[in-house]
Amino acid sequence: MSHRRAAVLIGTIVGAAAMLGACSIQVDEQPRDVPPEQRRNLDSGNAEAGSSAGETRIFLVAPDESGGRRVLRSVLRDIPGDAPSALRALFEGPNDEEAAADLSTLLPSDLELLSAIRIGDILTVDVTGALLNVSGEGSILAVAQIVATASEFDGINAVRLRVEGEPQTWPGADGELLTGPLTVYDYPGLVESSQPSYPGLPTAEGTRR
Repeated sequence: MSHRRAAVLIGTIVGAAAMLGACSIQVDEQPRDVPPEQRRNLDSGNAEAGSSAGETRIFLVAPDESGGRRVLRSVLRDIPGDAPSALRALFEGPNDEEAAADLSTLLPSDLELLSAIRIGDILTVDVTGALLNVSGEGSILAVAQIVATASEFDGINAVRLRVEGEPQTWPGADGELLTGPLTVYDYPGLVESSQPSYPGLPTAEGTRR
């Protein structure tokens, strides 16, 4: 190979290497800001459990804003749309956002759902004995939370509430003990209905009742 051809070949190789280097992805030596339009691509992860989203409603206790009787307010959960899932979410209580807005629950933190079986339009809900530790107005609101949450589902018009398989008597809104299946009509005035659920999210298809 002549010296001239060798020089041309070497020059070609060096030029190609320079072009490849220019086309390669360069690593930043210093931190730099990511443009706002590109930041969305860096987001990852799922919404926190119990976040205020979705279409399934549960009922929490609203803050006492008027000095009168406390009432229930619906909130949303991104969970399967069935009564057992809704009741389990209810038993978990408010999330951080809801607690900051003074929403609460009268259901014991150690309350567990044993079963929720629907026969006809009646849902039989069996829970652990922790529910019996709630008394007075707290018991009224706690039971109303369960009844209102279960009654959100089409076809469920009443709730038979048991503790570890045993029938119980439960107070209605006026404190009178009731023995049969419970309905939302046993708790008149306790379910807030004058405003949308917290937080209210408009949809094209409307909301569930």
